[in-house]
Amino acid sequence: MKTAELSHFGNPADGEVKSRTLRFRSFDLRGKRPVDFEDDAADKNSWFCQNEEIERLLAFLHSDVARTGRYQVVDVDSPGATLMDLLQSSEIDAQSVADAILRHDNVEHIIELLANTDIGISAAQSVVLTSRRELVSKLRQLADSPNSTETEIQRLIGDAYWIFGGRYVGVAARRSLALLDQTDIPLLGADGTLHIVELKGPSIDKLITRHRNHWIVGHAVHEAAAQATNYLRSLDEQGLSLSTMFRNELGQDYDMSRVFATVVIGHSDHRRSPDAKREDVARTLRQYTAGLSRVEVITYDQLVDSAERALVFEHESVSAI
Repeated sequence: MKTAELSHFGNPADGEVKSRTLRFRSFDLRGKRPVDFEDDAADKNSWFCQNEEIERLLAFLHSDVARTGRYQVVDVDSPGATLMDLLQSSEIDAQSVADAILRHDNVEHIIELLANTDIGISAAQSVVLTSRRELVSKLRQLADSPNSTETEIQRLIGDAYWIFGGRYVGVAARRSLALLDQTDIPLLGADGTLHIVELKGPSIDKLITRHRNHWIVGHAVHEAAAQATNYLRSLDEQGLSLSTMFRNELGQDYDMSRVFATVVIGHSDHRRSPDAKREDVARTLRQYTAGLSRVEVITYDQLVDSAERALVFEHESVSAI
């Protein structure tokens, strides 16, 4: 056992300190007899300094250590010591660090320690953002191609719920929630509520069309919105019993009360009328959605634009850490 003692000597009556002693002692506790810590002969090793020597020692430590702060003694057999030895090597690179960490018996503990630091959290967030930017970039390429199919887009999106905004925490485990129906992407909200996403192709003939003096949505948009409405009606009628069954039989808790839906269909630049502008598409879909109560209709370019803006915001937030 090792001890550090800082003693003050003086007059207890007036509190005047006449001298101070800083003493470090080491005791061997492996003997059979109890150790008398007051016996100087019991010391295995002892070292002390007095009065102004204490200040000199403090000055030496301040000049020797790069900066003041909180420090931790690292055991030579600990994962931290292994990492410190590696970092002090003159020939060091990121792959060497990664290989050494993976070879260590306590790799999970090392990774946990690194991940809990500010730099580790920022690095992990950067990796996630990079992966998400790559996915959104691929989604942009598919959406911009008039030859892409709904199946290709659905396969790419997969469980990437975050593309649809920060209100969602995952994708429900089942696509067949109601009888006779199978939804494309059943999003799960933070409060357990469902939000149905229906995907259609990015290239839709007559996404909007002229009717007399106004733009209206084409037949494909009407059909997709009606399909989503039928899903909502089924969930309204079956939701209470389905919620109970999923919770009791499968341990899956879904709130199916008054579910909402989003239809993603078409692209503002694909197969639109020659005299229709991108803003005409956005305005027409917005006006159409305003007449619906629980169904929103958006295009793929609108979805990708929204996801890219969200990633820019997250990147700026991580950079500010």
